[in-house]
Amino acid sequence: MMKYFWLPPTLCCLLAINLQAQEATNQISSGLQIEERTQEERIQFLLDVAQVYFSEDNFEDAMSAYERVLAIDPDNQQARFVIGHVYISAKQYGKAVEQLTELAEDFPEDFQVLNNLAWLYATAEDPAYRNAEKAIELAQKAMVLAPNDHHVWSTLSEAYYINGDYEKAYRAITHMAQLAARYGKNLTQEGVDNYNQQILKCKRALETQKIFEDEDEE
Repeated sequence: MMKYFWLPPTLCCLLAINLQAQEATNQISSGLQIEERTQEERIQFLLDVAQVYFSEDNFEDAMSAYERVLAIDPDNQQARFVIGHVYISAKQYGKAVEQLTELAEDFPEDFQVLNNLAWLYATAEDPAYRNAEKAIELAQKAMVLAPNDHHVWSTLSEAYYINGDYEKAYRAITHMAQLAARYGKNLTQEGVDNYNQQILKCKRALETQKIFEDEDEE
């Protein structure tokens, strides 16, 4: 839920294939030499190609294209922001942490960056990058900046969940559902299904915890 991920639900950067990107892939197939272009044209060409690769879940080539953009223009904001999503999707967590941490330092008021980094710490499949405390801290900062964004509350719920705070996790995901119903106009069916699974997961964990607590009291 890169959670703006969706990419994870928190993933909010939408990467659709457009005509310009389609043209880029055609140019690749025709063998057009990128070196023949101006620097600005090369950057735009690579961004379009990277977008196509990413939309096709070809993360390796998408990473390569974005990294080439950053080699030409290290301050290119589009490449800097999107490559973090690509790294998460490709499970290149070390690179994702480095990229998103730098972005968070450069753009401390960007709640999406904070949210995506929190989501990584909450959901990384590699235990070495799971960090409940960091996930909660970052998600709370994102929530302060964007209190009505349902992606942020979904991330906060997941952070509480991996920390074993099931009551807070359920409260957060319940509030997320209310915000999504009110503001989530662009929710896809896949997004709704993912949220419903998260709600059910938190509810079951909380109910199980209460059962054990009741048994301990007897």
